[in-house]
Amino acid sequence: MAGSAAGTPAPAAGVPSSSPISIAISPSSADVDAGLSQQFTANATGNSNTGVQWLVNNVEDGDSSVGKISSGGLYQAPLCQPPAQVTVSVQSMADASKSASAVVTITPTAASTGLQCTGHIPHSNHVVLVIEENHKYADVYPNGMPWLVSQGNTYGFTTNYHADASGSLIDYLWLSSGSGESAYGCNGSGCSQTVPSDNIFRQLNNAGLSWKVYAEDLPSAGYMGTSSAAYVKRHNPAPWYSDVINSLAEQQKMVPFTEFATDLAANKLPNYSVIVPNLNNDAHNGTLGQADNWLRANVAPLLQHAYFQPGGDGLLIVTFDECDAAAGGFCGGDSERVFTAVIGPNITRGVKSGTSYKHEHTLRTILDSLGIVHYPGASNTATDMLDFFH
Repeated sequence: MAGSAAGTPAPAAGVPSSSPISIAISPSSADVDAGLSQQFTANATGNSNTGVQWLVNNVEDGDSSVGKISSGGLYQAPLCQPPAQVTVSVQSMADASKSASAVVTITPTAASTGLQCTGHIPHSNHVVLVIEENHKYADVYPNGMPWLVSQGNTYGFTTNYHADASGSLIDYLWLSSGSGESAYGCNGSGCSQTVPSDNIFRQLNNAGLSWKVYAEDLPSAGYMGTSSAAYVKRHNPAPWYSDVINSLAEQQKMVPFTEFATDLAANKLPNYSVIVPNLNNDAHNGTLGQADNWLRANVAPLLQHAYFQPGGDGLLIVTFDECDAAAGGFCGGDSERVFTAVIGPNITRGVKSGTSYKHEHTLRTILDSLGIVHYPGASNTATDMLDFFH
């Protein structure tokens, strides 16, 4: 044949044998956050056809699971469930055997593990619940507790949150086992029987997660008495359950509030913390202003910790047990509402939720944020407070 010696294949059209094709990619490696992009450049030489084909993990143009790449080399990392690494490759259009590759390391972000991607509450390793006492929504918002309200305005708060019952301990139990536990003789002051019901403390233990109750004026760790100074047992949800009553080790997880600052400074907060101010600082006996100042002095430092900074996973919920003392009896109708603030880096800033919520919704939200999938009492059918999260 013309132009070729017998038995020798002719070179591909447009590929001079004296100029072998080569291809390079730049950069040769990259780090990119989930959902963001990285520009790559290809340099093809040795042929007049400099066209290239881009691939991600050997998929032409990539796909939604590994990320997509444009004809111009702009790689877009997947936002949701991103792989830890992908390989971006470029091939010569003139000779597909000529290629170059770059490794891309993808870093998950709060968004990539948040509600947008998972459809459920973002995971938290540090959930803190603070329970205040006996004031209705209108007492607190907008002027009754300036620091707490400012946090609610910055992060999120409820406008339609109701207590479950009248009587302090009953609502603390609703926040812990999704029931007022009347079957065990529980009322606002105490329980006549040990409560064997499933509860958040049991589920935390079953899941291998840590918890503590930080109670102001608790005289010593594990104290099971009715009162001491301005501490009252009826404002502590833990000591009524069989899990705690029957275990000295569990009782030691109820500690004086002074340990909170120590644990926070040492980066040793448990997975779940319940903060119980004393009667003078929870707005039961003292004023709302006094309670607000106590939060500003003792809880505000929590928000400066890495748990609550961008990229952290902390969740703080401040709520009121109920509002009977503020109205001379159980609050009925619209005045039954209590103020609840939901705070943390995974909260959509400025959320003002009008969804109807009660204490069992808070319990469900706390359980799901901790990755617990067994739900005590009414939390089993309660919905998460999803509208607060991004």
